[in-house]
Amino acid sequence: MKKITTLLFFVLPTLGLLAQSAEEAPEGMKLNRNLENAYYAYQARVEMVDELLADGKISVDSATAWHESLLEDFKSNLLQITLRASEKLWGETVDVDEPEVEDTAAAYAAVREANKKYADGLVDGDSDLGPRKRGKKGKLQKRQFTGTSWNIGLAPTLATLDVDQNFVDSDWLPETGGVYTIAYDIFYRQKRLGRSPLWVRSGIAWDFYGIQFGPQSYLVTDLNPAATNGGVYIVEDPSMTFRTSSLGVNYVTVPLWLYYNGSRSGKKGLSLAMGGYAGLRLGKPTRTLQYADANNGWTREQVNSRFYSNPVSAGFQARIGFKFFHVTARQSVTPLFNPRLDIVAPDVYVRSLAIGWDIN
Repeated sequence: MKKITTLLFFVLPTLGLLAQSAEEAPEGMKLNRNLENAYYAYQARVEMVDELLADGKISVDSATAWHESLLEDFKSNLLQITLRASEKLWGETVDVDEPEVEDTAAAYAAVREANKKYADGLVDGDSDLGPRKRGKKGKLQKRQFTGTSWNIGLAPTLATLDVDQNFVDSDWLPETGGVYTIAYDIFYRQKRLGRSPLWVRSGIAWDFYGIQFGPQSYLVTDLNPAATNGGVYIVEDPSMTFRTSSLGVNYVTVPLWLYYNGSRSGKKGLSLAMGGYAGLRLGKPTRTLQYADANNGWTREQVNSRFYSNPVSAGFQARIGFKFFHVTARQSVTPLFNPRLDIVAPDVYVRSLAIGWDIN
């Protein structure tokens, strides 16, 4: 502000003499209005940057860079207004006419309203772009944003590999069984690659697999009557009717996406994405049985054990979305159970189709 005061201290007296020499001519009145409007426009943009800094949306370095850039633009505008006014007041012809604004207060309000769009792109890390490197329609492009995401999916059955190493439906689960999945992106960051419509997205997620075994089957880890080795297998008991017979497995994963979104913010319109994920098992899986007992009524039995489940989870994923909603397809490449050779374990893989939404 000290620089502005010094600059106006030298410029305004000179311009005042020019205005007096015109004997209150209309050109002198235009000069005063143009000076006021230039100053108010500069002040409005400085205040907008200060508000973003106070809200924590930009850093101190970014705000300083914008202050310096706005000051240089203001000096350039003052110089142009002074030269044009001098030429008009001394009777010289100019090719550019300065627009006349009748109401300075209204012009100031209009400038602040227009600068809301101008400041929309002032995010931390954009100061190196400069005020003129913008996207379409003169707006600054967002470089990155963060958020969370939910996905809830279903799968009619598990998958297995055939002789040609292609994924096909597995018959390991009973006909009344199935799989459901829940994925929660605890935190993700999506960052634009340069000035292209491509984005890289990654973060930390929690994945849950729920395997349902039907009303008359349950999972055990014991000696298989048909083999000599221990392992994991399904026991069918027609005498029982389970309200719930399931195995729940939790993983903490790191998803990695390559997004295509052509909007300025990266959140609007159609999005296409593909990528992969990898993670580790979180705690021990839980087998849940709920059934009617003759003595105790409805009984809920939960057992926490490894159940020979795979400690590692990895796979491929693809997504199509519109604005905040998306549909995600996943195919794991690691089997659900540990592929050790000394146990009996099914070679099955989780695949799902989920619907979800982003929160940011």
